[in-house]
Amino acid sequence: MKDILKYIKYRIDRMLNRGLLYQLILLIFAIIILLLIVSVFIIIFFKYPAKDAFWDSLMQFIDTGNISSVEGNKGILITFLIVTFIGVCGWGSLIAMINKALQDRINNLSKGNAFIMEKNHSIILGYGEEALTIIENFIKTKAKTIVILSEHNIDIIRKRISFIKGYKKTNIIIREGALGRIENIKLLNIAKSSSVSIINNDDTESLNILLALKKIVEEEKIDSRINICMLVHEEDTIEIIKSIEDKYFVIHIIYKYEILYKLIAQSIIYTGLSNVYEELFSNDGNVFYIEKDHNFNGSKFEEAALKYLDRGMILLGITKEDRSQLLIPNYEHLLKKENRLVLLSKNNNDDYSKEYDNIKPNIIKYKNNILLICEEKRYDEIIKEISEYMENHNISILSYNLIKSQKNKYKFIRQKLKDEAITKIVLISEDNITDVKSINILLIIRQVIRKENLNIAILSLLNSIQKRNLIYSDDVRDFIVSGKLIGMLMAQASLSSNILYIFYGLLSKNGKDIIISPYSDYFDESKIFKEAYLYLLRKKIIIIGIKRYNDIVLNPNNSCMLNRKDEIIIITNYI
Repeated sequence: MKDILKYIKYRIDRMLNRGLLYQLILLIFAIIILLLIVSVFIIIFFKYPAKDAFWDSLMQFIDTGNISSVEGNKGILITFLIVTFIGVCGWGSLIAMINKALQDRINNLSKGNAFIMEKNHSIILGYGEEALTIIENFIKTKAKTIVILSEHNIDIIRKRISFIKGYKKTNIIIREGALGRIENIKLLNIAKSSSVSIINNDDTESLNILLALKKIVEEEKIDSRINICMLVHEEDTIEIIKSIEDKYFVIHIIYKYEILYKLIAQSIIYTGLSNVYEELFSNDGNVFYIEKDHNFNGSKFEEAALKYLDRGMILLGITKEDRSQLLIPNYEHLLKKENRLVLLSKNNNDDYSKEYDNIKPNIIKYKNNILLICEEKRYDEIIKEISEYMENHNISILSYNLIKSQKNKYKFIRQKLKDEAITKIVLISEDNITDVKSINILLIIRQVIRKENLNIAILSLLNSIQKRNLIYSDDVRDFIVSGKLIGMLMAQASLSSNILYIFYGLLSKNGKDIIISPYSDYFDESKIFKEAYLYLLRKKIIIIGIKRYNDIVLNPNNSCMLNRKDEIIIITNYI
């Protein structure tokens, strides 16, 4: 008997776990059994009419107000009161079951257990500071739908996104789930997506995601190739990724530290260059784009450049094929229909007409003494990445731990800066823990420079966008780089993959470089921007903007007057 009761209990538990339908069947079955027992009870003990017993019991169960119409002895009244009470409990159980089922359904949907019926949507796999920047740039480019799948809490992500301007204008779908599970990725409708961005701090996990994507696209035999932009942290991962790429999708690799370190190296040489890259990577002020369908077949490069200048755009050069770097042809070069024209275009109509009487000196004409502050374990890797730009500069290195161990940090830093005649400082942080150390040291350095009236430029690399915003400075000589730049670059790669390789060329010593150079190196007298552009074009140099002390201005008005106090931002071979 005991075993039979255990078995019945086991079968009931199994039915309850199978979902709402089985729970309802079990509840209805229990109600019918109960009403039958009550009907037999009142027929036998209270001589209740057999034809009315079940019906009246059912009415008492369904409608609790019927108890006032009960006639007969107290035994029948008490029995029907019990039935009414059980009815109240039964209806409560039914409501609870339905509510639980709806809650489970909503949770399942939010965690990614439903198929995405969108088209041309941008998919982000993973979450981090870079993901927020990608979302922000997608919103600025008026993307219709963004789908995010990550293992982070949905409410936290939604709260962070709510601070992005214009987020309500974009359909943002957030799903919570394991990125490595192919079932979760299949539900994102990869075949109809416009791009996929993979963001993960673990390259092994990113490779698993990539293999899952490969299997999905092979099974579905998608007609068009899918653009996949992937963030990697280790150089060894790049070779593995290249072996995975096939005919169904193309992978655009963003090697985080190589890009950041090279950007830092270039910015060490040219104070303010980081501001230039941030504006180029973003979609706020000026943007790169590639024009494939143009009407300059047989025209000289100079003729096309003049026409674009009149339209407020700068013709930077050409690219001949996908994944090709920027080429600056001779001004008499005849353009062909198949040439792709690389342009810098304004996203706004701001006119630049500021005048400056007091231009402070810049430290780009002589050998720099650089103080590098970073974690000891990163010394070799950082020096390796930036060494190709550092031949003519002295580098001193301090670790965060050494500075932390000093009792009087202000005095220690001040002495270091003066003894070694430091002209530039670089602080590098790559995680949230080191960010705190970096910020504390940066605040002390700023205080030393201000009180001692030192002419030293500061370049900081921070991981967190939030911490960057807390100590942001609009001085080009005190600039903070962050993972935000990587997010911008990934967004550009997702929106226009060819642009990514233009940027790679500009960040590589082997290609073209963006540099900042004194105006007086090229001109003896003042000229308007248009005249300066045409003069430099004949030397295979493209001017894209000017630097005036604390201001970096890209693509200024054609009539903007340049003089010997200015510096010019140009694209040319590395100098």
